[in-house]
Amino acid sequence: MDFQRARTEEQITHRQKEIIDACDALYGKSNFDSVTIKAISELTSFTRSSIYNYYKTKEEIFLDLMQQEYMDWYDEVKTKFENTESMTKNDFCQFLTGSLVKREKMLRLLSIHLTAIENNCRIEKLIEFKKNAAVIFKIFYQGIDKFFPSTPMRTKKAFRSEFFIYVFGIYPFTHMSRKQKTAMKEAHVIFNTISFERLCFHGMSLLAAGLIENDNC
Repeated sequence: MDFQRARTEEQITHRQKEIIDACDALYGKSNFDSVTIKAISELTSFTRSSIYNYYKTKEEIFLDLMQQEYMDWYDEVKTKFENTESMTKNDFCQFLTGSLVKREKMLRLLSIHLTAIENNCRIEKLIEFKKNAAVIFKIFYQGIDKFFPSTPMRTKKAFRSEFFIYVFGIYPFTHMSRKQKTAMKEAHVIFNTISFERLCFHGMSLLAAGLIENDNC
C-alpha cells in the first residue's frame, strides 16, 4: 500500500509517537551515536524520507523522547506534591531521590547528550521543549512553598537551582562506561564508585539544610 501523508493532528501525533518509540527502542539497545534516522525508519511503518516530514535530524527525535521522559517525571512529582499534606526535609529528599532513581533514561539524556541534542535541533523545536519543560520548575516552587512555607524566598530559589545542577551533574560520575573505567584503571587513578541513589540523597539533604520545616512535620 502506498504511503499516505498524515493530514490530521491526530495522525501526525500518532506518526511522531511511532518514530519516538522506535528511537527509544534503539537507544535502549545501543548508544546515542549508533541511533540513526535510517535505523529508526526500519522500525516504523513508513520510509526514511517520510520521517523528514516530522523531524529534520535524529536529535529532534531525541528531544521529543527527552521531553516525554521529563513530563512523566513531572506527572509523578506533581501527583505526590498535590496528594501529600506535609513532608519533612528527609521525606522530601527521599521522595525526590526515589523518583530520580527510576528515571535513568531521562538522566542519561539530560546529563550526557543534552548539548549534542540541543545543538542539532531547530530553534523553534528547542523553544517548544524549554516552554514545556518549565512546568517542573513551577511544581518545585509549589512543593517548597507548601511543605516549607517559612523558608525565605532566596533560599527556596537557591535550592531549586542547585538541585537541578547537582542532580544532572553527578549522573555521569555514577554511571561511567566500561571504557571510562578501563582508562581510569590503566591510568592508576583511584576512583571509588558511589551509587547514584546514595550520592543523590546525600547531596540533596545538604542542599535542603536551609529549608525550614513546619512545627507539625
